[in-house]
Amino acid sequence: MDIGQIIKQRREELGMSQEELAKMAGYKSRSSINKIEVDGRGLPQSKISAIAKALKTTPASLMGWEETESFALDHVNSCFGESAREMLSNFQKLNESGQKEALKRVSEMVHIPQYTKTAQVISPLHKDTRTYLQPVAAHERTDIEVTEEMKQYDDAFFDE
Repeated sequence: MDIGQIIKQRREELGMSQEELAKMAGYKSRSSINKIEVDGRGLPQSKISAIAKALKTTPASLMGWEETESFALDHVNSCFGESAREMLSNFQKLNESGQKEALKRVSEMVHIPQYTKTAQVISPLHKDTRTYLQPVAAHERTDIEVTEEMKQYDDAFFDE
């Protein structure tokens, strides 16, 4: 399959018109997209990334360098397990509204203790755990005369 056919297939999968793709990729009219889809010519290298972004895919995928989207899902499976692969596979079947709702629900679930892992990878920085930021020792400077104004400035700075 050549690049024009890949672009057309992906555009149709997304239910996007040539006009919409042209606008999103920075072309003035749909005729440019039509020419690319018909014979794969007339696609400057500078536009490949813009078209890939508009089609929610990668430039490598448009060029036919990635086998299929199942290749990406297999990679996810190898990194994160079958559950992640299944989740992405189902997510991919949703329209934009469904994807937003799915993200919202997952975001809500991570705040419910019964659904989250017990060990946090990154712990929040609380005010009472900031002792490592406090100086171990502080000495007044002896090489200059420290005025009361300088002391007040330093105290105000460190109190912030």
